[in-house]
This record gives sequence, structure tokens and C-alpha cells, in this order.
Amino acid sequence: MKPVLYASRSSKRLEREIKHCELARRICAEGIVLLENNGVLPLKSSKIALYGAGARHTAFGGTGSGENNPRYNITPEEGLRYAGLEITTGKWLDEYDRIFDTEFFRYRTALAKAMRKVPLMEHMDYACANPFYLPAGRVLNDEDTIECDTALFILTRQSGEGADRKDIKGDYYITDDEKALLNSVTSKYKDTVLVLNVGSVIDLSFLDEIKFSAVVLLMQGGMETGNALADILTGKVNPSGRLADTWGNAYSDYPSYDTFSERNPDEYQEDYKEGIFAGYRWFDKKNIKPRYAFGYGLSYTTFRIRYLNTEVTGTTISVTASVTNTGTVSGREVLMLYITCPEKKLIREVRSLAAFAKTSLLAPNTTENVTLSFDLIDFAGYDNDTSDFILEEGGYYLTLNGEPVSIIGLDKDAVTEKVAPLFRSERKIEFIKFDKNPSSKTDLPRYQIKASDIVTVTHDYEVPAFETSEKIDEIVSRLSVKEMCRLIVGRTYLGPYRHRVFGAVGYTTSKLFYKGIDGMAMADGPQGLNLTRISTKPLHNLFAIPTLPSALRWIHKVSRIGTSDEKTKKILYYQFCTSWPNETLVAQTWDVELARMQGDAIGKEMLEYGVVFWLAPALNIHRNPLCGRNYEYYSEDPVLTGKMAAYVSKGVEAHKGCFVTLKHFAANNLETKRNRSSSNVDERTLREIYLKAFRIAVKESDPGSVMCSYNKINGVYTALDYNLQTAVLRNEWGFTGLVMTDWFATGHDESLDELCCKAGTDLIMPGRPFISSKIMKAYKKGLISRDDIERSARRIIKAALESHTHKTYLHSLSVTADRLPHLS
Repeated sequence: MKPVLYASRSSKRLEREIKHCELARRICAEGIVLLENNGVLPLKSSKIALYGAGARHTAFGGTGSGENNPRYNITPEEGLRYAGLEITTGKWLDEYDRIFDTEFFRYRTALAKAMRKVPLMEHMDYACANPFYLPAGRVLNDEDTIECDTALFILTRQSGEGADRKDIKGDYYITDDEKALLNSVTSKYKDTVLVLNVGSVIDLSFLDEIKFSAVVLLMQGGMETGNALADILTGKVNPSGRLADTWGNAYSDYPSYDTFSERNPDEYQEDYKEGIFAGYRWFDKKNIKPRYAFGYGLSYTTFRIRYLNTEVTGTTISVTASVTNTGTVSGREVLMLYITCPEKKLIREVRSLAAFAKTSLLAPNTTENVTLSFDLIDFAGYDNDTSDFILEEGGYYLTLNGEPVSIIGLDKDAVTEKVAPLFRSERKIEFIKFDKNPSSKTDLPRYQIKASDIVTVTHDYEVPAFETSEKIDEIVSRLSVKEMCRLIVGRTYLGPYRHRVFGAVGYTTSKLFYKGIDGMAMADGPQGLNLTRISTKPLHNLFAIPTLPSALRWIHKVSRIGTSDEKTKKILYYQFCTSWPNETLVAQTWDVELARMQGDAIGKEMLEYGVVFWLAPALNIHRNPLCGRNYEYYSEDPVLTGKMAAYVSKGVEAHKGCFVTLKHFAANNLETKRNRSSSNVDERTLREIYLKAFRIAVKESDPGSVMCSYNKINGVYTALDYNLQTAVLRNEWGFTGLVMTDWFATGHDESLDELCCKAGTDLIMPGRPFISSKIMKAYKKGLISRDDIERSARRIIKAALESHTHKTYLHSLSVTADRLPHLS
């Protein structure tokens, strides 16, 4: 079994790499949101003062599975210099580096000492729970020389996998030292621009005291962060990003502020008391005015939007409007169509995002017509009493960018879909009570839909049939039950593999090579392929286990690449993957075509480096600002999330044999204690909010795989939840790919490895040698059937036969035909 190596022996920058970096820069710039501007932006001067930890110690992305190892990372300081600006505060930045090094050394020493008592597998979680908080830096004094009128301050925050953020100073709030430094900067400069280099929402109440000339939400922009920021600040790119989340005035504005994560008095029980009212739905229903609303963002130009007409075809509704650039510079505008549903039995949102679109780049005084379409059926409410999705009789009001435009009338109640009651909870949850919405404007164009024209969809909840084909059947006929048990257990990071992808986070087994099944490589994560950049060991897979926990690696990302290891004279192998903006920033582009282009680029890199499964995109809803992995998820809204994920997936899987992995399925909305936490939620909320994004992505992109989450839903671990992994995912949504566990999500407490296949979870990752024996014992005891095992095995075989690495496998067989003549 000859190994296959994909990494390059050359460090030369390829044309593919250049193009992908240009696209990453464009996506980052398109997703940056201009929050405030008194006219200082775009910058008028070629000189600028630069302060803040993020100037050089930039957060390019979060920590954990979302990390990347690109060829380079551009800091804001570098990006501004490359744009031709002169930085006047090099002395302050150098001094900050010395302060940082001292503080980080102290932290690193203390952490290393503490970790001696922590098991190896818990190191990352421990580091995330005990993070390094960046020092503020020296406050300016009378001796500091001011050489220009404008200052730029980069305020940075970091978070990652394994632990949630904290509502403390240094994390959600700024520290006293940061406040003092900000005050000193704003008092010395005519204009100060605040740049937020963060992964998620932070408290901005200090803006009420400290006045800035402009505020820019940079987020975490990947390898081209600095260049994209410079594009926005200098006016090379007109900001067109719009918020994908609601930014409240206070943490207490959010419904779960007093019970989320570590604040929860019931340690492992997370009750979703707010029901369907997450994000802007909560703010609207409670009439809470946020600091910055969902969808908010400024531009360097102005637009006029004029409603033109509404068309109704069956249950598909299309709204067309003209958009005119009425300003003096070219720009793009985002259109957002909301629906307000009638309330009879069901209490509904004040509004719900129904569709969105983004114009092309409009020159001044030019106009473009834009059409937004959606299916009314997709906004049926779920009735917990009847287990039906229903559209209630009455008027459905449509609002375009804040302006009411038309009403869709429904003559009678209609049942759009009948489903089984699958997620009942025995736990008593005291849900928050809500009133009905006030009456809506009625003097609008009205269109009619008849309930009699709506066909009710029902589902067959039979156990899914086997995946069959001549090749699949032939391979299965040669496998024993023991071998199938081995197949449905993945392989860990280390060890000999057929397809050696340096830094791959896992594989399917290669031990059945001569039975007709090749192994498949998997790579994290949502900001691009998280592979080892340089390797010196071609005979072993290298999973990067750094001296320090991965949660610290973000601090020093910038490095230069040599062409050989001069000290050891070893041959170097290179894998240069693109580090993309975090998913929230991608969502802030509101541009599905950019998402598709990103997916297409990732698919090309998968082909280049031998990756079959990309463990992304991640679709979990931003329920609370402090979720440690919000940066890794798109939005608080399921439609925006689902559409973005669908288009990224389409881009990836346009490359035959490359598969996305939608994750984390489902209701994974916190990190702390994620392995034991139960998301307790009524079925309506689960289906309308936390499953909806997955439903959209599955139905619109037909993904190759789905990854289950760590948590429980209503007391049942998701990996063992037949109703989730089979009844909903396969029976209701028609999913045909394979389901894998999250890494080490099983094998503890009630989350039993051996029962996964019975629920429809096909592949246990990353797998350990003894797990296949546990599955075999369960089979012999009658806890699972041969059909359970074979059903999962067939799905993995199907993926292996369809994978882009299968042609390499067939070539290998031609060399070893004597070992397997019937497949040669």
C-alpha cells in the first residue's frame, strides 16, 4: 500500500494562492462595517498615529478548530504602510511590544505550571478558560510628540473553542487601563478612529463617554486583515458591510444574560426560556432599542430605494425595487426584505428576515433593479400542540429596508407540513411570556394566496434504505461485521496513512485498502483548511501539537517562509492554504455570490492537498454574545446563516469528490461544559430557529456530510438522537450524506460510541482502536443490529467511491492488482 503525499516540495507562490488571497481581501473589505463616521473617513492625510494591541498583535481569527496557518498574516500596521501611509507612533508600538513580551512571559510561565496538573486532552479547554488578556499599553503623556491630526486605535479581543467569553473587564468590557489610554489618545488628536478587532459583540457603552470621529467593525479578517482595513480607511473600497447581529447597549439587553454558561445556577441545564425570540426578534418584541441594529451599516455614499412591485406565483413571493446611488462615490447597497406574520394561535416575531440581496457596484447617479424572492411556506409557524407547520389566516406584511411595501393575504388557515413530535422535553421550562404584535399598516398593495392551493407535506419515518450500487454491494459482500465495525470508526491524528495530509485532523480508516475502501482525509475549519504549513517528516502525518496550547498561537502569526531547513538539511514540504475572514464577517457581506466564490476556492485547495472532508461551515445561531465560538458562526438569524452556508457548500462541492461538513448539529450555542450541557428547548423554537439554518443549507446545497454537536438536546446526546440524525435530517429533509461525530464527542457518560450507528451517526471521530471492539460487543449483545452497522458502513463506502482521491486509489490498485484482481 504505497502512501500518497500531496504537499509541495516548492515554496514558490502559485497563481492559485495569489488569486485566493485577493479574494480573501475582497471578502474582508466587503464585510467590514462602518458604525460611525463624522467625515474623517476616508482618510485625507498620509500620516496617521497608530495605537492599540491589535496594531501588531492582531486577532486574525479565533482559536481551536477555526485556526489557520497561512503563508503570512497582514497586520493593520503593515496594511497601512503598504497603502502608502506613514505611521508616526513606531516608538509607542515598540514600547508596547516590550510590555506585551513581559506580560505574556509571566502568563505563559504560570499557565505551564498549572497545566502540569491538567490531563493532556484538556489542555486546550483549560487554556481557553484561562485566557491571556492583552495589556492596554502606556497612557500618553505631555512628553509624547503628536505629528498628525488623526489617530487610529485597534481594540482587540480573542476567543475560541472550549470556553465561553466572560462578562468582565478585559473581555466583554474594556479595562480601566484601556479606558485611560483611549481617553489620552482622543484628548490629544483632532480625530480618533476606533477599530474593533473582535470576533463577536463587546460592550460599547464607553462610546457614550469617549468620543470618536469614526468607529469601524473590522472583526477578524484572516490573512488579509490589514490590507482590507487599509482599503476601507483610505476609500479604495467603499464600506458595504452590514451587521449580522444586534449590538445591544448593555449585556442585560440580551434574554439569557443572567443564565448563560457560567452564570447558570443549574450547571448543565441551559433553558431556552426566550423561545423563538433570539437576536433582533427579542429586541423587537421587547421594544428594546439596540446600540446598533441587525443589518445596520454606513457607507461613504448614499442610496435611494424605490419599491416597484410585488409578484405572487403560487406561494413564491417576489419584491422588486430600484436602487440609485445618489452620492458622489461608487458603492454597494444591501436590501433586506422582512415579513410580519398574522397572530391567532401562535405568537410571532415583529418581523423575520425573508430574503436579502446586494447590488453590484453602482457608480454615482446609476440605478439597478433588484428582485428579492422567498416562499411563504418557509415562514410557517410550528404548532407544538398539533405538530403541524401552519400558516394562519390573515395578512402577511412585507417591509423592505424599513419601509412597508405590500400585504400578502391568506384566506384560511393552512397546514404546510405535518411532522412527528420528536423533541418533547420532560423538564419544566418557565418560558417568558410575550404579547401579540400591534396592528400593522393596512393601506398597502394587497395580493392574495388561497389556502386550498397549498399542498400539505407529510413524511415517511421508515428506517432509511441502504445505499446501493453495483460497486457498493460488491465491496460490502466481502466485508465481515467486524470489518464494518472497523470502517465506521475513524482514525486519530497520528500513524501511517494512505493519504498523508500534514495537519489533517482525522481520517477514515485505511486498513480496508485491499477490501476496496481507501481512507479519506479531513481538515478543519471554518476560516479555511487548517493544515500544517511546513513539514519536515514525509513519512508521518503531522498534527501540529505546539509547545503552548493552540489557544495562544494567534498572538504571533506573522512569519516568513524559507526554502529549506538549513540547520537539519531536511527536505521541507509545503501546504499554503488561504486564511479567510471569520464566518460572522463573511455574513456581514450579505453577498451569497462571494460566499460561493469562497467555497469554490476552498474546494480547489482541497483537491490540491488531498482533503476530502472540510469540517465546515458552522451554522450555530448566535444566541448570546459570549459564546466562545460565535466568530466561527454566521449570525443570529437562521435565514442569513442558512443561505451563506448553502452557497459556501455549493462552491466547495462543485468540485467533484470534495465534501463540506455542516456543523454542529444542533443547538450548540455555548462552549463551557459543552460535553455535558443540555440545550433545553421546546420543539417550536428548535425547528424555527436552531434547525432552520441547517434545513436551508441541506435542502439547497445537498452537502456531503454533517457533524453532530457535543451537547444534549432535551437530555439526549445529539450523536445518539435518532430523531435528530435520522427522522429530521434524513426522513424530513432528504439528506443522503454521512453523519460524523464531533471529535471525542462520544465515549463518556451516556454518550456511548457503540450506539451511534443505531441513531444514524455513521462515523465516530477521530476514533480510537478499541471502539470497533465496543461496537462488535454491542452487536453480539443485540443492542445494535447488523443492519445498523451496515447502513453506516455503506454511506462511508459511497463517500469513498465518490471522493476525488478515489482515482488515486484506482491507480494504486493497478500496481497491486495481484492483491485485489477483481477491482483492478
